Amino acid sequence: MKKVLFIILLLAFTAVSYAESGKSMALVSVSVTDMKKSPDYQSETVSQAMMGTPVQVTGKEGYWYSVITPEGYSGWTTEQNIVLTSEEEHQRWKSSERLIVNDYFALVTASPESGSQVLSDCVMGNILVGAGDSRNGYTAVELPDGRRGYVPSDCVSPLRQWMEEAACPDGEDIVSTACLFHGFPYLWGGLSPKGLDCSGLVKLSYFLNGIVLLRDASQQIDLGEALDCSDITGSLQAGDLVFFGRAATEGRGRSVSHVGIYMGDGMMIHSSLRVRVNSLLPGRPDSYTGKKIVGACRILGYQDKEPGIVTVLDHPWYF
Repeated sequence: MKKVLFIILLLAFTAVSYAESGKSMALVSVSVTDMKKSPDYQSETVSQAMMGTPVQVTGKEGYWYSVITPEGYSGWTTEQNIVLTSEEEHQRWKSSERLIVNDYFALVTASPESGSQVLSDCVMGNILVGAGDSRNGYTAVELPDGRRGYVPSDCVSPLRQWMEEAACPDGEDIVSTACLFHGFPYLWGGLSPKGLDCSGLVKLSYFLNGIVLLRDASQQIDLGEALDCSDITGSLQAGDLVFFGRAATEGRGRSVSHVGIYMGDGMMIHSSLRVRVNSLLPGRPDSYTGKKIVGACRILGYQDKEPGIVTVLDHPWYF
């Protein structure tokens, strides 16, 4: 009983200390961190967040932190995978010269030369702070935890310039980005080149084109403009989203279990077993007929017009 009381008092003290620390924001400090449903390694992975993603910290339990991502998704990660920041530190990060990783994978090394000690791995979409030194084909960077190293210069691009150039993508841009991950493995909760679930592929494809979307297919279906999913070739354009699941009936509501990105000509790219291309039209060898189409929507043209579709440049956590 005394042990239980001690643990309760310790957790209460931790919560108070955390609240008084003034550090309600954090940056993800590893290339990809899992977000768990509860503060336990054996808990279900509900999503992921990538290096340099700003998150809001909402609580602490032991060495686990509950965090909310820029699109409003919540989960738990450990103290090793984030760096707490004060409001002043976060503002300084937002005004810094940041870089986005533009290659599938990159290594941050201790010195600007091949074979140097590796400090961290990075994946496409990670955000680093530029440290102002470029030599031997390497660019100096600072990791969210303050460590400094070097990354191949052709693996990074200026974040603001990247997002400005991607500010008004068209559907072909979204499709081209999704196709970069063709053949990549399916991973439940995956949101990076290390593995993607269906809505993770959608979210990453849009993020790399400057748009922060809601995380899950069941949320994404209600975004933007609803389209007539009974007329695939007549109603849909490249970059639109197609949803699968169970249609609503009089006795039960709609259930959304899968999403793909429409490519045109009746084809879609999606993550199912792996990222692959299938036909939405029946009677073809590559038709995706395992699930019923329950909806479709258009995201492009609705940026910053509703909370679930926000450009990175206009998101207050990034800029």
